[in-house]
Amino acid sequence: SILNGNIRPRRVSSQWQSTFLDALEELANDSAGNWWRDVLRHTDLVLAVRRNSINAYYRGASIFRIGWKPGQVIPFTHAKYLVRQAQTYVALERGEFQFDARDVLQKTYLGMETLNEMCRAASRYAGAEKAGIHPMLAGNADVIDAEIALTRLSSPEDDGEEEAGSSDRRQDRIDAAIAVLENDVPTIRFYEAKHFTNSALRASGDNLPDVVRQITDYEKALEAYRAELSAGYVETARALLRFNDMRIRAFGESAGRSIAPAIRQIAETGSAPVIDTLPHLIIYGFDKAQRDDPAWSKHLAKLQAAIPGRVRAIGNPTRTTVFNR
Repeated sequence: SILNGNIRPRRVSSQWQSTFLDALEELANDSAGNWWRDVLRHTDLVLAVRRNSINAYYRGASIFRIGWKPGQVIPFTHAKYLVRQAQTYVALERGEFQFDARDVLQKTYLGMETLNEMCRAASRYAGAEKAGIHPMLAGNADVIDAEIALTRLSSPEDDGEEEAGSSDRRQDRIDAAIAVLENDVPTIRFYEAKHFTNSALRASGDNLPDVVRQITDYEKALEAYRAELSAGYVETARALLRFNDMRIRAFGESAGRSIAPAIRQIAETGSAPVIDTLPHLIIYGFDKAQRDDPAWSKHLAKLQAAIPGRVRAIGNPTRTTVFNR
């Protein structure tokens, strides 16, 4: 958890970003094909801009952490996302398993087929919480960020990499940030998402559920660093628009994604957005019977009283389920 507001947000260097994005644009314009063109074209990946890298997320898993060294773009992935889904037995002879690593691990990137296999491998590690919120992240035009880390000052630099489904995080991560227009002013609003089965949503007697403490910690962190976050999201918005321009140039107008007016306004005017320091809570992953259960109704009422006006129970999210309503 966040202790005494001892955290720092990630900011984007405009000089670094410009050079990095120029190199990515060269890859996007290479008609011979490459992994970056596939990432841009993949409709189920969520791109998140970090301080020194870009993450391509699938169900909470960083399929690629895309880094930059002078003159070279380098994508990294976790080895477990390269494991092939093979239905076969392996013999154990004289203390050694008899298999060829090339048969069980992706060795060569062969285009979209390989990227899809990596996503399928990641699905095995995605918990219900990350898998459930992913359709909203992939389908909403107003999403400006995902897996937003609030890194403790004493921690090493965070690169946005997270074990899918892991509960042992090095820092707290807010699930989503969206950009909306409030009285024509671009505003960044943050969302924490919890699956219905998460014990942090419940507490006995007069005790408050753990998620209330988490939301309160986020409030303190966002208040402390609102200026840095606001400035950073200008560069983030510009990067997201440039990614979309890359898609259109590489694959045509039909490949372009819908971009929320607030994100366009931030990018095009360079005006730092307002940071809404009061995060919202989304609860999902339940059916009608669970929703109407009297015991759950008491827990929900307690959450709504502790986080007034910012708790929303939505059942089972899809790509058309909106964050802001």
